[in-house]
Amino acid sequence: MTATLDVPYAVLKAARERWDAAADELEGAWRRLAGVSVTGLSATVAAAVTGFAEPWVDELKAASQLAAGYAEELFLFNRMSVLVDEAEAARLRSLLPWVEHDAPIREVGGSGVGLP
Repeated sequence: MTATLDVPYAVLKAARERWDAAADELEGAWRRLAGVSVTGLSATVAAAVTGFAEPWVDELKAASQLAAGYAEELFLFNRMSVLVDEAEAARLRSLLPWVEHDAPIREVGGSGVGLP
């Protein structure tokens, strides 16, 4: 059985663009943090800076990759009119702006269609 997520094209496009922008901002943040120099700092301060920066670089990198993945999912869903089951439609709906979180998910019989 398949389902369609009843969301206007413009909403999907805007959501994808927001996730893509978030991925870019997060990537810039982890790259800047990874490039922090400890040259000229005492060993104690350098260790503290490194101890702070390394885990945050990893977290920001992971968040950037996740946001980029969400943008790609919305792009593929939009571009290819992917048929999804109800659970996948609900998951994709959760990536949309808050005002679209109640977008209808309709069951499609037979061969169905992707986007309305």
